[in-house]
Amino acid sequence: MLHFAHWICIDGYVAGKRTVMNPTDWDDVRYFLAAARTGSLAAASRELGCHQPTVGRRIDNLEASLGVRLFQRHSLGLTLTEEGRRVMQTAEAMSEAALKLLLAGGAEAGIRGIVRIAAPNGLAMEVIAPALHRLHEHHPDLDIELQASAASADLTHGEADIGIRLYRPAGEDLVVRQAGVIRFGLYGATEYLRVYGSPENVADLPRHRFIGYGPRLQHLEENTWLESLAGEARFVMRSDNVHMRLSAARGALGMAVLPHFLAQRVPQLTRLLANEPLPLKPICLTVHRDLRHLTRVRVVLDWLTELFSAPEFRQPDDTHSGA
Repeated sequence: MLHFAHWICIDGYVAGKRTVMNPTDWDDVRYFLAAARTGSLAAASRELGCHQPTVGRRIDNLEASLGVRLFQRHSLGLTLTEEGRRVMQTAEAMSEAALKLLLAGGAEAGIRGIVRIAAPNGLAMEVIAPALHRLHEHHPDLDIELQASAASADLTHGEADIGIRLYRPAGEDLVVRQAGVIRFGLYGATEYLRVYGSPENVADLPRHRFIGYGPRLQHLEENTWLESLAGEARFVMRSDNVHMRLSAARGALGMAVLPHFLAQRVPQLTRLLANEPLPLKPICLTVHRDLRHLTRVRVVLDWLTELFSAPEFRQPDDTHSGA
C-alpha cells in the first residue's frame, strides 16, 4: 500500500487543538478508517486482510499519537467518539487524495488482485471485454473475472464484486452508482425490408414478423412495448440472449427491438420508426457496501464509470446522470 503521508500532509482540529499527521501516521490512519467504516475490529481485519490484534494495535498507536480516544469499545463493536468523528473527516480527505494518486499511477502504486464483474451479455461482450486492455495498461497487476449472463449475480452472497444491473436495485447492503443509460430502437435487416417493406408508422406493425424476448425476460419494458404494438403479428423467434436476437435480425428473420450500442454496429440493420419513444434502461454499477472501500474495487468502479460516459450511453438530451 502506498505510504500516502510521505507526500502529503493534511491537518485538522481535534478537541479544540490543531493536529498534524506526521509521515509515519498514514498506515495507522488506514486501519482506523477501516474500523470506523465497518464498525468492528473483526470486520476491519477481514477488509484489510490482516489479523484482528494488528488493527487494534494500529488504532492504539493513532490514539496515542493524537492524544485522544477515537472509539468507544462495546460488545457490539466500535462507536466513534466526537473526537473520532473529527479525525475521520480528515482521514477521509486523505483517503480520497490517496485514491486520486493511485488512479494516476496505478502500476507504481501496486494495485493488484482480482475483481469479479457480473454484467449483462451485451455489455460484457461488446463493451467491457474489448476495453479491458486499457485498464490493464494502467494496472498490469489487476486481474478481472468477467461473468456474462442475463441473470443478476447475488452480491450479498459473494457471487461477484461488482454487478452491472439494467435497473436500480434495492437493498440496504448495496451501494449503487448510475453510470449511463441503454437506449433501444426497432431494427430490421436490409433483406427483410426488401421483402416485407418498411413500416411507416405503428399501424403497419401487425403485418410484420418479429423476434422477441424469451420467457425469462419477456416482461421487460422494451419487449412489452413491442408486443403491445405488434398486435396479432407473429413472433417467429424468441430468445433471452441479445446476441441471438441480433443475429436473427441481421439474418432477415424478422424485426427486433435492440440496444443502439449493438445494432448500430451492424451495417445490415436499419433503425425503424425512429420518432417512437422506447423505454430507457439505467446502467447501474452495484457493489456490496463491505467492498466499496477496497482500492482495487474502487479503481474498477471508476474505470467502468468512465467507460459508460461515452456518448452512446448518455441520456437522449446528451446529459449524463450519476448517483
